[in-house]
Amino acid sequence: MRKNSKIFATILVFVFAFSIMLGAFASTYADSSIAIGGTAKTTVNVNFRKGPGINNSIISVIKKGSEVKTLEKAGTWYKIQLADGKTGYVYGKYLSGTGKKVEEVVKETPKTETKIDISKLEKNIVLATTTSTQDTGLLDTLVPAFTKKYGVNVKVIAVGTGEAIEMGKRGDADVILVHSRKSEDAFVADGFGVNRKDVMYNFFLLVGSKDDPAKVGDTKDVVSAMAAIANSKSTFISRGDESGTHKKEKDLWKAANLVPQGNKWYMEVGQGMGATLTMANEQGAYTLVDSGTWYAYQDKVNMKIVLEGDKALFNPYGVIAVNPAKYPNISYNSAMAFAEFITSMEGQTIIKDYKKNGFQLFVPDAK
Repeated sequence: MRKNSKIFATILVFVFAFSIMLGAFASTYADSSIAIGGTAKTTVNVNFRKGPGINNSIISVIKKGSEVKTLEKAGTWYKIQLADGKTGYVYGKYLSGTGKKVEEVVKETPKTETKIDISKLEKNIVLATTTSTQDTGLLDTLVPAFTKKYGVNVKVIAVGTGEAIEMGKRGDADVILVHSRKSEDAFVADGFGVNRKDVMYNFFLLVGSKDDPAKVGDTKDVVSAMAAIANSKSTFISRGDESGTHKKEKDLWKAANLVPQGNKWYMEVGQGMGATLTMANEQGAYTLVDSGTWYAYQDKVNMKIVLEGDKALFNPYGVIAVNPAKYPNISYNSAMAFAEFITSMEGQTIIKDYKKNGFQLFVPDAK
């Protein structure tokens, strides 16, 4: 009897120990607090891969304790986004949820709410902005919310960033919403704009036909990708309109020590982002596109992303009121109200919640 009791006790200890090990393994393998669109931390130094699975090449190694944003789940793998904007995959076993969801990430960024004196607001403003903010449909949600709150009518003129900035320089706009940081800083430094504010960001993508004739998908970074397109003489459609996207594209060619202008395979079309993407689709060509427009249009084209995630493809947007010292007749008070609104908690939440085809098109980034 005593012998049987010892055996039974031994079995109980074994089962108890095994259950603890199993629970620890399950906890390590899949953390239930990992929320898609939220944040997580790496529990070890982990391989950061181009795709889900160990057969995909390693981009880099992420240090233990790094905080990342979780974009989507692919089986036991997670697609994540690093602080520099680069995206890739890590094995779920090596992630631990922080418990922060998107709403909490937005809320924990302190934002100073400025009290707007409604009695001083002008009735109308002109907003010069990029075709990407228009083509994605974001402004169709953001602008009416501003007008409803402040009673200010907004005339939206969607052009390239270059032209939007020129409109500001001429005093033909009261406020600009653009995405070319170097040009934005020059606009303010030259006295044309005041109070630039970060609003949101997304990323540039290289997209092309699904057969990827230049094998851009095999390259490791955007400079190599641009060289692959040029060397293969594959058709590239450029906006060619001095927009933020065009400026970024020119920077990428310069980084690759290439001058594409004058080559038969390179076409500058002088069109907005949606139209340029449509033309690239029709001609089986490559083009550079912001991720917001891509996710809004991807079901309308027979193309694929051939390269993403390089930190050089980070795409921040800023809002700037035109300087009333240069143009006393502009609607400065309402321009500042618009800037305050889209960087406020209310405006940032609208940006965060705006999606197309299930994808968040812009990430709120007001400081």
